[in-house]
Amino acid sequence: MDAVETLVARAAPGHRYALWDLWTALSQAAGDREHAERALDALASAPPWLWPELDTARRAVWYSAPAVAPVPEPRGLWRLRHRPPEPDTPLAVLAAACAHDGHERERAVRHPAMRHDPRLLPILVIRAADWVAQVRSAAADVLDQVLAVPTGATLGTVAPVAVRIGGRRRGEAVVRMVRDALSRAGDEVLTALRSSADIPTRRFAYRACLDGRRIGEAELIHAARHEEDIVSRTLCAEAVAEMDRPDLLRELLANRAAQVRATALTALVRLGAPEHGERMLGDVSPVVRLTAQWAVRRAGGDPAEFYRRLLDEPPGHGLRHLVAGLGECGTPADAPIVLPSLTDESPRVRAEAVRAACRLGARVDLAAMLVDPAPVVVRHVAEALRDAPPPEDRLWPLLDGGRPPHVRRAAHRLLTRTDMWNRLKADLVLLTGPDESLRARARAGVDDWLTRQAATAYAGPPEPLRGELAALVERAHDALGERTARVLTWHLRTTSKIDNVPE
Repeated sequence: MDAVETLVARAAPGHRYALWDLWTALSQAAGDREHAERALDALASAPPWLWPELDTARRAVWYSAPAVAPVPEPRGLWRLRHRPPEPDTPLAVLAAACAHDGHERERAVRHPAMRHDPRLLPILVIRAADWVAQVRSAAADVLDQVLAVPTGATLGTVAPVAVRIGGRRRGEAVVRMVRDALSRAGDEVLTALRSSADIPTRRFAYRACLDGRRIGEAELIHAARHEEDIVSRTLCAEAVAEMDRPDLLRELLANRAAQVRATALTALVRLGAPEHGERMLGDVSPVVRLTAQWAVRRAGGDPAEFYRRLLDEPPGHGLRHLVAGLGECGTPADAPIVLPSLTDESPRVRAEAVRAACRLGARVDLAAMLVDPAPVVVRHVAEALRDAPPPEDRLWPLLDGGRPPHVRRAAHRLLTRTDMWNRLKADLVLLTGPDESLRARARAGVDDWLTRQAATAYAGPPEPLRGELAALVERAHDALGERTARVLTWHLRTTSKIDNVPE
């Protein structure tokens, strides 16, 4: 029993071996009725995603589970004469409902325990989307009976599993059944589901309540302001926007969620109040800034002109977002306005200035910023130079072991895009460096080079580079390992000299 509870607690999506171990532990617990009950209680407390994974793991090709429920029946007339006995415990019913044999799954979903034991409801939901029509129909009939009186406990168990199988080919019908049950449920049940700790269930409940107009105005406004889940909060904000209440929308412009602010601003523009766009031009969110720029244009203004005017004066802490905004809607003539921000004391401002300068086509030596002390700035510079790396002679010195790791990482990233042999050299240089994370990155790069590029390396490197590579392989021998070092040496010896390759 300790094994069952531990495996349930440690299970993770995609970890099939843990689920096989769980099935083995369940089969051992099934021999004792008390243990079987405790095991099923442990499963009942499992997260909702575990049930679909547990179901498929039972039928995995490489897994041969001990017999928890009756073994699958042989085909033919013998089947009719030797029908396996009915499962005698709820845990045996659960195992039978996940069996290979469709007849066994169908009998399991028709078992009385499936209607009366709420711990079996998750597997009943899964069987209602079964690929065998007879199993699917039988499970849907039982599920319809269970949902006839949609209590909070029932829907709280069924809904989390239903939303996770809704994307299956036959899962939509199950979701519709649960949605219909929600429409018949009491307000207190819906309130509980909208507060579910399971986020997919919470979103499902909000959508169902909004579609069926089962949420009061006060609750809707409160959720649009304070709902913890951003997606659910945005759904409620969209519903508030349909109420045509400018007073509420103006309040939502200050909401913490960017999608809510963008929704409120869009609704205000639709209601004929685009003047609110100007105050949102310096928003921290790109989505809100773009919406604000659209609002300013709808009001007949030019958002770039607002950014130019605001940047003429020291904007304080909002400089980063104003620079980003001008980069989003400015013209090449605005490039000189953002260039001073490349030397700002704030790393975030410098990083945003790099992006804005690239968007505006500024003529600036970004390669000089590859030595910036802030990793965020160097990442943006490397991204900007990705398609047009600077000359190699400016990048190789940046791989020196005395440079900060983020500078070496960016230089390596740019050098690997220039030439296949430069890529190998850059990997070998990092492999002999002091930083463990960069050495691991370089080792993976060497392995990838051998897998993907070595076979097409017909023309070898120029002779000076060939000698450098041979020396680097020798220096990195211990890090590479005997076999990899020998293979690299063989490639360097057998590839033709580049000067002898026919044109």
